[in-house]
Amino acid sequence: MFSLMSYGEVVVDFLPNNTDLSSYSPMAGGAPANVAVAYARLGGESYFSGGISTDNFGKFLRHSLEEEGVKLDYVQNIESANTALVLVSLDSEGERSFTFYRNDTADTKYATTQIDSINWQDIDIFHFCSNTLTSDEMHENTIFAVENAREQNSIISFDVNLRPQLWADLEQLPSRVEHLINHSDLIKLSKEEAVYLAEQYKLTYQQYIERLLSLKVKLIIVTNGADKVHLVSQTFSSYVEVPVIKAVDTTAAGDSFLAGFIYSLTQQSEFNSLQATLFDLDKIISATLFAAKCGAHTCQQKGAFSALPRLDEV
Repeated sequence: MFSLMSYGEVVVDFLPNNTDLSSYSPMAGGAPANVAVAYARLGGESYFSGGISTDNFGKFLRHSLEEEGVKLDYVQNIESANTALVLVSLDSEGERSFTFYRNDTADTKYATTQIDSINWQDIDIFHFCSNTLTSDEMHENTIFAVENAREQNSIISFDVNLRPQLWADLEQLPSRVEHLINHSDLIKLSKEEAVYLAEQYKLTYQQYIERLLSLKVKLIIVTNGADKVHLVSQTFSSYVEVPVIKAVDTTAAGDSFLAGFIYSLTQQSEFNSLQATLFDLDKIISATLFAAKCGAHTCQQKGAFSALPRLDEV
C-alpha cells in the first residue's frame, strides 16, 4: 500500500444552512486535510502534517481527522494560537466564495523541528497546496519539507489551489508557485488559476502550459468545472470528460478529485513503479475518470470531510 502525507492547513469551514445566510454550521475542512481524509476514505494509508490548535475547534479537528482514519503522528499541537476559520458562501450553482479568519493561527505555525521528526522513508507521496506559501516562514518551511521528501524519492503532488486573499504580497505569488512547481512531479490547477498565472507573465493559457512543461514537472492536470479535464506532459496532451451533475456544493471537489486520482494511480502501480505510472497515458486517463467520479460525488453533498466518497460509493 502506498502512503500519502498531506501537508498544510486543517480549518473549520462555516457553511450556510439556508439561502439568507442567517445561520451556519461548523465543518472540518482545509484543502490538504480534505485530501488526507479523501485518500483514507478510499482505503489508502494517509497522514496529515500541520499545526492544530489546542482550543475547542482544534480538538474538534483532531477528532474529525482521527475518526476518518488519518494518521496524526506528525501533527504539532499549537497552544499559543487559535484555529483558522473560514466563512463559506454558496451561489445557486453551488460555487463557493470565502471569507478567511486566519491571522497567526495554528496552521501557520508548523515548525521545521516538527518536519525534522518525519520518517520520510515511510512516505510515498507528499502533497501540499499554495496556502503554505503565503508568508515568508511558511514558504521556507514548505520548501524544506519538499526537499526532504524529494531526498527519499517521494512523489511530490502540488495542488496550486490559489486563495489570493490570503497573500499579504500578491507580487510574490507567481514566483513562489512556479518555484514549487519546479520541485513537483504532479501538479493540479484549475483552468481559472492557469489563466490567472498566465496573465501574470503576459502569456496565453497555452503558452503558460508550455512554460510549465519547461520545468521539471512530469504531469499537469487542469480541471475546468463541468468541462473536460486537460492532461499534459512532455509526451501527450489529452482531454477527459467529467460526469454531468447538478452541483449542490463544490467545497472539497478538487481535493476529492486529486485524492481519487492519486489513489487510482497507486492501485495500478507495482511496488517501486509509481513514478513510471506518471508517464503512462492509459493509466492516467483511467485515474482521471475515477477521480472525476470522486469529485462529482463530492459536489452532490454538502460540506468537506462529510462529502468525500468512500470506495464503494464510486
